[in-house]
This record gives sequence, structure tokens and C-alpha cells, in this order.
Amino acid sequence: MRIFKLFIIFTVLTLAISVLAGCNLKINLNSNLNQSQIKVEPNANTLPENLNQNTNVSSEEKIEYNIIANPEKMVTEIKSGDVTYKDFKSLCGNEVMVYAEPQNGSIIFQSFDPGSDKPVSNLYFFNLKSGECKKLTISEELGNFGARILSPDQTKLAVALETNEAKELKLVDLINDTSKVLVTLPAGETLNGGYGALSNHFDIKWLDDKTLQYTVYEDTVKNYTTEAPEKIEKVLQVRVVKIE
Repeated sequence: MRIFKLFIIFTVLTLAISVLAGCNLKINLNSNLNQSQIKVEPNANTLPENLNQNTNVSSEEKIEYNIIANPEKMVTEIKSGDVTYKDFKSLCGNEVMVYAEPQNGSIIFQSFDPGSDKPVSNLYFFNLKSGECKKLTISEELGNFGARILSPDQTKLAVALETNEAKELKLVDLINDTSKVLVTLPAGETLNGGYGALSNHFDIKWLDDKTLQYTVYEDTVKNYTTEAPEKIEKVLQVRVVKIE
């Protein structure tokens, strides 16, 4: 009889161990209802993916780099990790200087033209990962005098040119190489309180990366007229536009 009892106990213990070995063990880290559970799988060495994610970290990793330029600000070398880029005349088709640094793995160059009072027009997108440099298509829209205001994150330009008496405010995307008209003013209004070239007067500013403030002037004096007064046009209104 004693041997029979021992046999029963041994059998029960064996079955219990088998059941536990075939199950996943769940460990509750915290009794709070909002806390998730970790499921310990056989031979698992890592936590579930959702517990390794940091939702506050951007999916786009920043690239560390160092720009070397001569005293006139012409870029001569860029070091990025173990890679060094040189001879930007061959890479971009032109000697360049830095125009913007969006911090997204790219640099925006402008043509190297020190001391010139010509408006900035030729812009280039340089990819720090691939070393590719290409002229931006939107450069064709920047060839006149006016205002080019870089956004705080250096990815966009607010552009208002003296063309057609400065009635258009455009948004230029330096990363995607696109542009669109944000504002078109009616007759009698202008974004330019001045009268052409070096006498232009634009008052446009970024309040943040998504908001532009611009001043609208009375449009009574044509650009480049010989009868232009010394004072600027009358201010009609200060307006704000949101960028979608």
C-alpha cells in the first residue's frame, strides 16, 4: 500500500511539472491597470518590441558632421563619420557656401558668390549619407529681388518677390523641392513697401515653423519709378497665415 501511495504522488508531481513546462509564464510588473505584462517565452533573450520603443525619439537619426570653409565661407570639406567630402565644384557643378542646415541628414547650399548684392537663386540639396548634390528645381523661382525668409527649422522659405508689384507670398519646401502660393493680394495691396531692388521693404517673419506673419502695404507707387518718395508705403494691415 505504501509503495502504491508513493507511486500516485510521483505521478501527480510529474504531471504538474509537465503542465508548467508547457505553459508561458506571465509576470505582472505592476499592479496598475495601465501597465502591460511581459510574456516570457522559452529561450527568449529580449523584451517585446513595444517595450523597447521610445515614442519621443524621431525615426530619422541625426547625422553628425563638420563643415570646413575658407575665410570667404566657401565650403572646402565636410566630414561625416568616416567619410570626407571634397571638391564640391565637381559634386554640385559649382563652388558652394552653406545656406541652411535642416538637421535631417542634408545641407542646403547656395552658389559661392561672396560680396554680391544679387539675390540668392541657385540652391543645392546635399545628401550627407550618399554624397549626392543636386540643384533644386525651385531655384528657378528665386531669381528676382525680394524677401526670402528661412523657417526656424531651416526646411522652408517664405518668399515674396517684387515681381508683379509683390502680390504673392509663396512657401518653398527645401527638402521636397516644391513651392506653393500661400497668399495672393488684391489690387491696391502689396507686400513691398519699397520701390524695387535695394529700396525694397518687406516685413515678413516666422512666428514658429507653422505660422507666418506678413505686413500688407498700400500699393500706390510702382517699382522703379523715378517719382518714388523716400518714405515707404502706408501700412494697411499685419496679417498671419498658418501653413498646413
